[in-house]
Amino acid sequence: MSVNALRVTTAAEAAARDHAAIAAGVGSFDLMLQAGTTAAAVILRDHATQLAHGVALFAGSGNNGGDAYVIAAQLGRAGVTVRLHAAGPPRTPDAVRAMQLTAPVLVSGPPSGHERVVVDGLMGTGHRGALREPVLAACRRVSLARDGGATIIALDVPSGLDATTGEIADGSPAAHETLCFGTIKRGVLLSRGHAGRVVLLDIGLAGAADREDGAWHLANAADFARWLPPIAWNAHKGRRGRVAIVGGHEGMAGAVILAARAALTAGAGVAHAIVDGPSVMAVQLTVPQALAERWPEGSEQGALERCDAIAVGPGLGRGVQSARVLERIVNEQRDRPLVLDADALWLVADMAHALGTDPAALMRQWTRPARAVVCTPHEGEFARLLGGAVPAPWEERVDALRQFAVRSGATVLLKGTPTLIATPDGGPISVVPHGTPLLATGGSGDVLSGLIVTLLGQGLAPLAATVCAATVHGRAAESATVRLGGVRGGTLEAVFESLPAAWRLLEHPVVRPLGVLVELPSLA
Repeated sequence: MSVNALRVTTAAEAAARDHAAIAAGVGSFDLMLQAGTTAAAVILRDHATQLAHGVALFAGSGNNGGDAYVIAAQLGRAGVTVRLHAAGPPRTPDAVRAMQLTAPVLVSGPPSGHERVVVDGLMGTGHRGALREPVLAACRRVSLARDGGATIIALDVPSGLDATTGEIADGSPAAHETLCFGTIKRGVLLSRGHAGRVVLLDIGLAGAADREDGAWHLANAADFARWLPPIAWNAHKGRRGRVAIVGGHEGMAGAVILAARAALTAGAGVAHAIVDGPSVMAVQLTVPQALAERWPEGSEQGALERCDAIAVGPGLGRGVQSARVLERIVNEQRDRPLVLDADALWLVADMAHALGTDPAALMRQWTRPARAVVCTPHEGEFARLLGGAVPAPWEERVDALRQFAVRSGATVLLKGTPTLIATPDGGPISVVPHGTPLLATGGSGDVLSGLIVTLLGQGLAPLAATVCAATVHGRAAESATVRLGGVRGGTLEAVFESLPAAWRLLEHPVVRPLGVLVELPSLA
């Protein structure tokens, strides 16, 4: 992962970055001023049509309230009517200074209730536990404004949302938009439905964001353009990657069909669908661009010998014959990158049990020497690989994911909201926050496997391949959900239709407004 990766932090990790920037010579008030000024610019740009009725700001007594005071001052200087409710007097030097900046523009008194934009600056990343008066009463007013049709904009986190765990306190007002300062707070990703649209703002942390302290990595837009291999103007199919997708037990050809289609949308020159005999015709009729053949028998390997990468598992089945197919491939195709998904992961656990070992130790035999293996479990499959329930606390879950990746020698992508990726070197966890419930349907994982195996076949390293594939998969779902106006009525066909545009976003990143690093759509 790029050293310039953005970060998703706990409350403690976020505070450490602020302290590091201050120790490096950045003034603490300068950070507050930058945060409030950039946030005000976002409000002016994105909510201009709602500002005629003014803006209501709710400020706490800490530095989150100080950010709100700076926003009030900057909006007032731009000619916006600003009304502010303070839940208590400022208690930090920077918040006091910010309030003094605001005093000249606060001429309209407390919020009237008619404002269409409401800024929640009551409680920040340092808050944990229950909300108490008078903040709780102020939160109720914010929620009432939302019920009345106002747009709620939270600063760093919605008040009452735990920045580390994502737990939501009673009375916490849901936001339509959360403006994160410097880093995205982990709790915001874990409770996206409560945080709304997420916008990450640059507040001048500079090199403080590059520290390695366990914070999750979020790829920069520039990374994707650097990672993705160009397809030359004179390329032929042999140069665009030849991949094999092995699965499709009788009655389950659909999984391989979806994976093969995804591989072709990812730019594969040739996609081989290697399936159970009765499934060959279904593949040929449904994906004529793919080459379909039966599972290998005896000493024959067929297309596998010519492929640049292999995915095993979509619709593979869990019987004896399926297990033999998997075992042959992992033992006889050791010089090719490998994706293990779906039924292959189930069979790994069965094989390990039969051998008296555990799945990670078994996979370690397959990843030597230096073989690139990616496995992509959902939570249920990961629990089977672990031999027990996936831990509910996120710190424990991440530790289990990292340990399994190190012990197995594989890059492990744990599907979910958000998707997490661990590497065999024990490096930082990568996070992919993209996607909508449109992906929470059968076949979605098969599409992801087809994307990953193609990028591996085109020469990407396992981490880059998984991050790119999961990102384009999620962004296609986001685009499809917007186009459909929701999730109901949509199928994976809508995701496929959105994949070309999603690929363009990775190849040619959108230029963000000054000060904006990342924008994630609302999932509510």
